[in-house]
Formats: sequence, C-alpha cells, structure tokens
Amino acid sequence: MLADKLALIWPLLGRQIAFHRSLVDLTASVKAALLLSQAVYWTRHGRDIEQRAGWFYKTMGQWEMETGLSTKEQAGARKILRRLAILQEQRAGVPAKLHFRLALDQLGVLLSSRIGMRTPCVDWDNGALVAELLGPALSYHRALALVSGGVNAGLMLSRALYLVRRHSRHQSDGWFCAPAAAWTQEIGLSRREQETARRDLTRRGMWEETICGIPPRVFARIRLACLIAGLDQYARRNSRLAHVSAPQAASVCGISINRIAQNGVTGLRESSLLVSHYAPNQLRQNSHHSFAESATSHVTGSTRVSVQPPAAEDERVDSGDTPSPRGGDWIFPDGLTPEEKCAASALVSRCPALAQALLDELTARMRSNSVKTSRIAYLRGMVTRALAGKFVPELGLAVAAARLKRREEAIVRARRDADERRLAAERASPEYQLKVAEHRARIRGMLAMAQARRPRRERP
Repeated sequence: MLADKLALIWPLLGRQIAFHRSLVDLTASVKAALLLSQAVYWTRHGRDIEQRAGWFYKTMGQWEMETGLSTKEQAGARKILRRLAILQEQRAGVPAKLHFRLALDQLGVLLSSRIGMRTPCVDWDNGALVAELLGPALSYHRALALVSGGVNAGLMLSRALYLVRRHSRHQSDGWFCAPAAAWTQEIGLSRREQETARRDLTRRGMWEETICGIPPRVFARIRLACLIAGLDQYARRNSRLAHVSAPQAASVCGISINRIAQNGVTGLRESSLLVSHYAPNQLRQNSHHSFAESATSHVTGSTRVSVQPPAAEDERVDSGDTPSPRGGDWIFPDGLTPEEKCAASALVSRCPALAQALLDELTARMRSNSVKTSRIAYLRGMVTRALAGKFVPELGLAVAAARLKRREEAIVRARRDADERRLAAERASPEYQLKVAEHRARIRGMLAMAQARRPRRERP
C-alpha cells in the first residue's frame, strides 16, 4: 500500500531542481543557497551565456515559479549574495529589466577555500571539479513548498519523501528516524527552522511524529493521503490556470536573442529536471516573459535541444464519488442539497489547499452523527479554524484513504477488463483458431500413435 501511494505521488510533484547543501554553509541561509543553486545552473547551462558575458534575465515571477521563493524571500537571498560579492545585478533594455550575473571567480575562491583547495581560477566547464566544489545535490520539489506552506517545509518534505521511498522496501508503515541534527546535516535547516517547518506540515495534516525507544528517539511519518490530496488539488488548479492564461501568454511571451537590450529573454537551456506537464505553445511573438508560467509554456523556443515530451494524462476512472458542480474537482458529502453544495463551495474556496480535507472531515462527521445543527454552520466553523491554522483533519483521513482505495481498485478492474477484452479478441481471431486446431490435431495424433504402440491383450 505504501509503494502504491508513492507511485501516485511522483507524477504529481512536477518540477524539481538541484539543491546543493554545501551552499548553505557558504551563505548561512537555506533560501540564499536555493537561489544560488538555480543561478549556478543557469550560468553553466544557459544558451549564448558566453556571448552575453554571463548575464541572464529573470523576473521575480520566474524565480518564484522555479524555486518557490516569494518576492520578499528573493530580496533577502539576493542581499546575502550581493554582500558576499557573488551576485551582480544591473538594469538593461527599454523598458529596463533586471539582469543577473554570477561572479564566478569570487564564487570559485569561496568554494575552494571552504574545502581546503587552492585553485587560482576555477574552470566551470570541468564537470568533475565543479561537482567536487558544489558537493552532492538534493532534489527539491517546488510543488511541495506551495502545498506545505514554505520553502523550508517543502525542502524537508522533499527529503522525507526520499527517505520514505528508500525504506519502503524494508518497512510498510512509513516511519523513519528524524533527529534534528540529521536534518541540519542533510538539508541545512537550523533547529528553529525545522520546528517551524514541522509545525506548518502538522497543521496541514501532512506530518506526524512520535517518540519511542531507549534512548528515546524522534520518528516521523508523512500522511501520504493528505499529501496526495493537496498535490492533486494544486495540479488541477494549475491546469485550469494554464488553460485560461494560455491565449494571453502566447501574445506576450517571446523568443530569446543574443542581445540583452532588445527583448531580454534568458534564452537558457531548460534542465531535464525542469519539465513542464503542459505542451509548449510554439506560436508567439517576440517579447519578454511577463507571466510566472510563461517560461514553462515556451521552453522549446529558447533551448538548443528539446526537453522531454509532456507525459500523457492518466485515464480517469469513475470511482463512484460525486464531483462538485462548482468546485470542479471537489467531492462533497452525500445528502447535501444543491444550495448547500454551493454554500459549501464558497466556504472551502477561502482555503483551497485544505478544501477537500474540510469536505472529507464534514463527510465523516455527518456519517458519525456528530453534526447536530446546520451542516453549513459546522463547515463554517472548520473553515474558520483552518484560516487560523488550527484545523487538523481527524476522521476525514479515513474518508480520503477509502476514496484513494476505491480509485486504485477501479484502475485495477479497468486494467483487468482491458486484458480480458484483449484476450477475447485474440481468441476470436482466425489465426488463433487455426493454431488451436493445429495443436489439437497434434495431440490427437500423439494419442493415436500411443494407442497403436500399446500391445493388445489376447483373450484366453
């Protein structure tokens, strides 16, 4: 069951970027290290980066789309990098746009001194040397930062998912040991940052902890059902937004050129880790990226090589649940009138990240006869607690898990029916019937030969 849930999670994670833990020690900030990790990637793999003298252009929205850092967090991270003389900024073009460049010599000196290596000049085209300077990279999923409440929580959740997947072959309960010192060593979060991240994850129902053993140790577990529900809502919401904004984005997003002063698009090659789930729009004008999602939609226009093709959408199988008339993908409790569904949709839309969890909790409370007054009033109270950060799903987790189980069983049934139909079609074909007839004829011939060789008994 754990492996099945993990198999459902990975397609929902979407983009991931390489986060270098060693840069946290260099910058003394996880968020600055995240921004620097992405800047190092663009500087090393950008198209025409040498002709641009190392400069590349990105909007605040594009930084947020790739890293999950808000505008305020980006400003703090850039301030740290400027203080270390690693990041350079300038405005160029008409209208003026902010461009960035890494001071590779200064960065190489700082990284070399950190590991005790004396190199007067770092060759950034030497992959082995760069790998030794930057150290191992961790996979960071921006989607987890958005559904968990921040970059720190998303980074912790990204690492925890890796630990769960690594131990899933040996244990099926999903628990893993998570001491604070290990988190600091692996992802660079301080004890205070860890506590804040764990509190945010617990409030959203995605995290639980326990203390056991002698000496006592902290064990943690991800509530995969709640995480899947949050990622599914995030993916569907992004799909609707991309569908609505695609015509507008196509008219304002452009291709890159070699001169910064014209349209200023980065023109950098997209990593195989940064693959969009949506087909790129190849009909566009020459203008700059004005939307956060524009770099995703037009990645093939500014790359030297094509990236991986978008994965085909999985076939939806009817699980027996009733979708909402307004929420689109929300599943409401049975027994609600159309008016109550509209009111419930308006309430849960105030906190979309927990919308389905709230509806599942209401479903479970209604089934257990815990709702003695108005069902909408009961839901309003839960929404108020959710907005205050005090809502923790309890009975609704079983409802979400049962719905997930029904979906999995429906998928298994659909695959089994498809296999049966395929076998039936094969058996009905003339070629198959001819093979069966030939096989039966061979068996009859073998039986006849065996009968002929058997000695006959003479009657006395």
